[in-house]
Amino acid sequence: MARFIGLSVQKGAVASPFIVRSSEYTRATGIGTTASPGSGNNVTEINDENGNWTIDNILYDSVRTGIITQYTETISGVSKTFQIAYDSNQDVTSITELE
Repeated sequence: MARFIGLSVQKGAVASPFIVRSSEYTRATGIGTTASPGSGNNVTEINDENGNWTIDNILYDSVRTGIITQYTETISGVSKTFQIAYDSNQDVTSITELE
């Protein structure tokens, strides 16, 4: 199971019969988490097995547990930082690239 947030080439343009596949991650294949007591077991980084894609510098909301507010995505050595905004139901309302 995956939750997609981000940009998609076909999003909103044309209906597509293609489904974006996601694969399961485990600690052995690319997800790092905080392990200290009281840390909430938050994700600290995600990367692919080949090292071409990484998400790190993940920041969480200080009040709402488990809500990611910012992260840096690196693809083939090019890094971009994004900020995520939520409404009162904790639904994503915007994702903004920070410069």
